[in-house]
Amino acid sequence: MSKVKKDMNVSLIVALLSSVLFVVGIPMIVLFAGEIWVLMALGIIFVVFGFYGGPLLWIKYASFFKLKRVVEAVMEENLTTNKEIAQQLQISEKETKSLITKAINKKYITGYLYDGETLTLNNKEKPKRKIEKHRCLNCGGKLEEQEEFWHCPYCGDNFPKEK
Repeated sequence: MSKVKKDMNVSLIVALLSSVLFVVGIPMIVLFAGEIWVLMALGIIFVVFGFYGGPLLWIKYASFFKLKRVVEAVMEENLTTNKEIAQQLQISEKETKSLITKAINKKYITGYLYDGETLTLNNKEKPKRKIEKHRCLNCGGKLEEQEEFWHCPYCGDNFPKEK
């Protein structure tokens, strides 16, 4: 959930910056016309970026609201089918499918398998931590090899063997 919020905040900052540059660029053109051509050119660039890029950036920011809501429905409300999510959010099932696919591709929704209709928990997900050089990830101690896992005699933690 935090990743979608982070991307949403970055999108907001960039959209705000484009709007500010548009407003700053207009007086720069007027004030530096004929005097300091570098600043006048910079003002023109600001205006063009703000005029053409600003609306697109604001649209991108606005698109995060539905995406964030779909992620919340899956991760916090435990809704798992296109139909349930579509009913909850009052959007079409086709749009729901598109938003879920986008959220999975951007890794906003993780730990689920999606067949185009239903999300199911992924029980075969690999461990999040990787064991390197048989050292404990918690305390750095040397791990002892057991039948099915690596064991740390210092902190008592166990780590799965990689296949």
